[in-house]
Amino acid sequence: MPGFDFIVIGAGIAGLAAAASLSRHGRVALVEQEEHPCYHSSGRSAAIFVRSYGSGAVQAITTRAAALFAEARETGLFDALGTARGVMIVTPAGSAESGEAPFRERLTAEEAARLNPILRADRLDHGWWEPGASDIDVHAMQTGYLKLLRANGGTLIAASPVRGAEFRAGLWHVAAGGESLSAPVAVNASGGWADPVAALFGARPLGVLPKRRSAMLIDPPAGIDIAGLPMVVDADETLFFKPDAGRLMLSPADATPVEPHDCWPEDIDLAIAADRYEKLTGHPVMRMHGSWAGLRSFVPDENPLIGADPAVPGFYWLAALGGFGVQTAPALGAMLAEAVTGAATSDPALLAAVSPARIAA
Repeated sequence: MPGFDFIVIGAGIAGLAAAASLSRHGRVALVEQEEHPCYHSSGRSAAIFVRSYGSGAVQAITTRAAALFAEARETGLFDALGTARGVMIVTPAGSAESGEAPFRERLTAEEAARLNPILRADRLDHGWWEPGASDIDVHAMQTGYLKLLRANGGTLIAASPVRGAEFRAGLWHVAAGGESLSAPVAVNASGGWADPVAALFGARPLGVLPKRRSAMLIDPPAGIDIAGLPMVVDADETLFFKPDAGRLMLSPADATPVEPHDCWPEDIDLAIAADRYEKLTGHPVMRMHGSWAGLRSFVPDENPLIGADPAVPGFYWLAALGGFGVQTAPALGAMLAEAVTGAATSDPALLAAVSPARIAA
């Protein structure tokens, strides 16, 4: 293939956003090891926009993403934020955790049960309500970003795992699948594979740890219309459930360290989820309609890695996105493009909080 200006490795939703943003500045090759984009974590996410989620740095990035979601809707790129669903953090009776956080309003146990009648007030101490949380249409984002990438002359190269990379004469020469690609800039947006991919480029791994999260679909309790109900998360962060296509998506909120792979849930994790749900709500899990798992990757401070590798020329990181990659993707892509082009407009303290140099120091 002819040369490119940028090679982005990984077509999860953050890699798609980065490729689309960079396509405004030059020709992009978006390289994906699987047959299609968003195969792994992005396609298996709870996909909800929650401003209170994550660290202070993540919340700042989420605030920027909110404006970019609105801009995408106004420009016709995509309309991905649905009607506000709301998310409720509930503290079970006897729990030591409060659940208090920015953007949340305190609820009595009775108020929590009225907002979501799957819950029972006698099993709760109190709750916290975040009304602005809303569902995210990941497919709309994927379609919009691919359309923009291709309109600007970019290319998606799927089913092409990176096999090797060499920097010479100011260019990265990358072997991916059966293709030989070259560009002065390579972006590592490879999710749980971020450290192994970095090693192919001669970069020091930064300790990006994939963790498995499991989920399943169950029937809702009989007689309860769940369509408009909020997502529920327990304050101990050991369970969440939300409406999903007429059923409930239920997760034990597991975070099991694993090697990067196409993961599937363990039976014990699904059993734990069912048990926790029954204890919290009093409703039995009668039937499971499907299950899945995805990888959520972290470094120890749980802030993302966005920006230039401190030691390897032309190599950039967009990794360690935890469970917030979908809701922050528009801002992540913009911040990465700004870092690559030297047009960074984000707060300096925020840039320092997400810089790969903080890990490499």
